[in-house]
Order: sequence, then C-alpha cells, then structure tokens
Amino acid sequence: MDSSETIIVAGAGIWGCTVARVLAEAGRQVEVWEKRPVTGGNVRCETDEKTGIEVHTYGSHIFHTHLPEVWEFVNRFVRMNGYQHKVLARHDGKTYFLPLGLTLVNAFFGVELKPSELPDFMRDEAHSKAIFDAFFRNYTSKQWGKAPEEIDPTIIKRVPVRATYDVNYFNDYWQGIPESGYNSLFERLLDHPNIKVTTGKTFRLEDLGEKTVFYSGPIDELFGFKFGPLPWRTLRFETERLPIADAQGTSVVNYVDADVPYTRQHEYKHYHPEQKSVMEHPETIVCREYSAAWQPGDEPYYPVNNEESAALLSRYQAEAANHPKLVVGGRLGAYKYFDMDKSIEAALNTARQYLEENK
Repeated sequence: MDSSETIIVAGAGIWGCTVARVLAEAGRQVEVWEKRPVTGGNVRCETDEKTGIEVHTYGSHIFHTHLPEVWEFVNRFVRMNGYQHKVLARHDGKTYFLPLGLTLVNAFFGVELKPSELPDFMRDEAHSKAIFDAFFRNYTSKQWGKAPEEIDPTIIKRVPVRATYDVNYFNDYWQGIPESGYNSLFERLLDHPNIKVTTGKTFRLEDLGEKTVFYSGPIDELFGFKFGPLPWRTLRFETERLPIADAQGTSVVNYVDADVPYTRQHEYKHYHPEQKSVMEHPETIVCREYSAAWQPGDEPYYPVNNEESAALLSRYQAEAANHPKLVVGGRLGAYKYFDMDKSIEAALNTARQYLEENK
C-alpha cells in the first residue's frame, strides 16, 4: 500500500473529521472536502457577538457517552464543561420533568409512589395510557407527521421507566459541552499537517476515479437519486432574541400538546453555566423547532425507518459496493441516526479497519 496516496474525506461532520484525524495520525495524506462554507456538519455553532451565546445552528447537540475510548478521544481536543442535560415538558399549562420516572409520574398523578411501587403502577393500562396520551401521542405525531390515531400506544411499553427521582435525561457516565465551543472541536480535529481542508467543494461520483474516498453525504444523492430519494424528516428553526436574562430556566422544553405547532424550544445560554457573563447577560436567545416532511433541497435530519426505506437503502448500498475504494458512513451515508459518540465510535472503527487492511 502506497501511504503517500491522498485520501479524500467527503464531509466535515463529526464522522468525517474523526476519520480524517485517525488517517492523518497514521501518516496518510488526507484532503477533506466540505460542501458548506464551514466545517462541523450539523453540530456547527455560531457565537452571538452581542451576548456571547453559543447558538447551535442546527438544533441542540449535547455530548454524552459511556464509551471510555470515545470520551478519551474527544478530551484530547477539548475540555468538557460537565453540563448535565435535563428536559422539561409543557402539558396542559404545567411543566414536568422528563424522562418517565418517579418525578414525572408522581407530579402528573398527584401521588407519592415509592420506587418499588412504580413498576406495578405503570403496568396498569389506565395509567400507562394517560401518560402516553399526555406526553407521547401528540409529540410523536408532530415529530413524525402522523395523525394521532396512527401512533401505536404500545410504544409506551418500550419507553424505559426509572424507578428513581433522577431527572438526568441521559444515563451515560460522561456528559458535557466543549468549554471552548463545538467549533473548536472540529478545528482541532482537522489541525494536522497531513490534513488539507477545502470548503465549498461538493464530492460527486465522477470525482472517485482511483482515489480512496470516505463519503458521509446522503447516499442516495451520491448516486443521483437513481432509485428515488430516501425519506427523511427535516427541521425548521425559528430563532428569537428576547430582552430578558432567562426565558425558560433550562436548555430544552418539549411542547407535547397538539395546539402548539412546534415540538420544543431551546435556550442556548443554559449549555454554558460556567460562563457567568453569558448567563447574566440581560438578553437571551430562544429557538423553536418545527418538524416537517423532507423535500429535495431541505436539510435531512431523521431517517424514516420502514420496510420501504430499508429496501431502498439496500439498493443504494449494493450500488456503493460496486466501488471498492468508496467507503460510505456517517449519519447521512449510513441512513442512520447517530448520537455523536456513536458516530465517533463508528468513525474510529472504520478508519482503523481501513488502515489494518491497507498496511
């Protein structure tokens, strides 16, 4: 294997940047092509000049993991601030803590259950249906564009129930937001003498030639949608600057009722409680998130997993397999929703497998 060969990494999101870094540290020459004018993919943020708030351009991203290797890898490049994610839900004019646990159940039903009593209480169909109707049915309908009657109430049985008062949204050991901001993570991942970054450059199939390419864009777009587009859900964001220091007291509030058109509201300053000047600034920025069916030209966010999309994806994957020097991955390439840590794990494994096979 000629290690002087230049490898193309198409897409500078978290998967692509991790792949590029691993390859570069192994001595490979890497060119990163990013079609947007900036790196970072959908984790890209912009700092508001007036308030210092780090605004998550494509919706909130919270790093959380229980994978030691991934946590150690990220902490090579940034220091995490220890932020612990908690989500509130607004229903019928009241505010509740998610996820489904003692805090939510006791507040919603006006009871004082003990941990040992919660499982039997939630096995009662009347109780589980009441929770489902209040917090899941309409929210899921808005998120996935389905009529409420199409939402299967049995999904409540698959929702983990915590028999504790723990309101930490994630169970992962490690959580946080980079103290220096998410953009610094990508800048430092790509800061290596073996990596060259070109923004505003789209990779197309005709660019492949004899090059080795790690591609993390939409797999159907790469092949010109020849079998038809894969279905996605997209998001629309409505951002507002408010003349108050704190609008909602937390980073994310889910709006679970049908009469509210958006699914949740973000208040980004709460992601950096260590930044006193930001927290005390007399203005804040909130962002309302709306879900919609994806149309060509929209940003794809969530894959729509069903039998039809699985069959379509398999056709595109078979097409990709016809190109032995093409490696397709990441959220868009794999048509799979990845948490950030899982995307990094997949990228580490993919890059290392390539290096092992091409010593």
